[in-house]
Amino acid sequence: MAFSGKLVAANHADLLAKIIDFITGDPNTPGRDWTRLREESLEWGPAGVFRNTGLSGAEEVNIGLYAATYTDGVKGGLVCKVYKAFDCSEGGTDFLDTTYGNGTGEGGTHALLPCWNTAMNVWIWSNKARVMLVVESNGLYGNAYLGQFRRFSLPGENPWPLACLTDGYTNLWSYTTWHDTATAEPEYYKYDADIHRRSLPFVRRGCFPQNKTNYPWKHGCHQICRPDGVWTTHFVVCPTGSLIKRSEGYESSMLQDTQGHDVVFDEGVPRLLLPLYILVLDAVTSLAGSSVAGELYGVRWAPDKLAGTESTVDGYTLFPDVNRVEWHSFMAMGDE
Repeated sequence: MAFSGKLVAANHADLLAKIIDFITGDPNTPGRDWTRLREESLEWGPAGVFRNTGLSGAEEVNIGLYAATYTDGVKGGLVCKVYKAFDCSEGGTDFLDTTYGNGTGEGGTHALLPCWNTAMNVWIWSNKARVMLVVESNGLYGNAYLGQFRRFSLPGENPWPLACLTDGYTNLWSYTTWHDTATAEPEYYKYDADIHRRSLPFVRRGCFPQNKTNYPWKHGCHQICRPDGVWTTHFVVCPTGSLIKRSEGYESSMLQDTQGHDVVFDEGVPRLLLPLYILVLDAVTSLAGSSVAGELYGVRWAPDKLAGTESTVDGYTLFPDVNRVEWHSFMAMGDE
């Protein structure tokens, strides 16, 4: 498993180049041994698709990264994809494919890690199963989790333990979470994970079933792949986002589980880092029939009133929920 440390990228294209150099840069180091399947120039910038074998060494994990820059030369970020399979031959799988790749959300949106097209800090964690990214741009911390999660079943029972999770979305460009979206939000939306940019413990899923009339702002392009091979937004990350608000037969919001009273750890006392589980939901009206599909590799929830941005706990680095720094806002990223 590999960790880049804190790197600096000059712009969107350089961000992609830094990621590619790291994850493909050493075939003898797990996590830096991703294979380049395709690199191409798309309408809004350079893109690439990369493959690894999973931790077993016998599977196929395919991820895509597209450094897309808006016409103003300022906005944009990394469009992110995960695929069940990818044909890299001429005329093969399109980068934005939704047959094998994770699907689109409302308005044709794709998963996006938003950031300014200027100097930024980047952290990369990669193993043979997934790539995790944190990008700090003007004080906002974007994030992405691309590839496999640790499944709680046999490979034959779940052939595709895949997730494509980011903190933003775009359809290039009319529906887009811009780089600065998280800077203002009404108080009554404060703990709604389906509003604005969010970190991995609070990743937004979108309305389920999709309701274009009453909840048109729910862009459900952040998805996991079910054991039957269907990409879905009908999941939650637990224990941080398991409280769901329902309205008119629809899951209209995913409320963050922020119950508690300012968890504080004294100096020298072991800090609490909680695993994050993927809960697949089967019913609209209740949680009956839901199941735990697996766990995110190398991501923890760090509830702690004294947590500090970019501080470290047991080898994990703490990051805020984009720009939110309440006691429940921090996630911890690291390799296992």
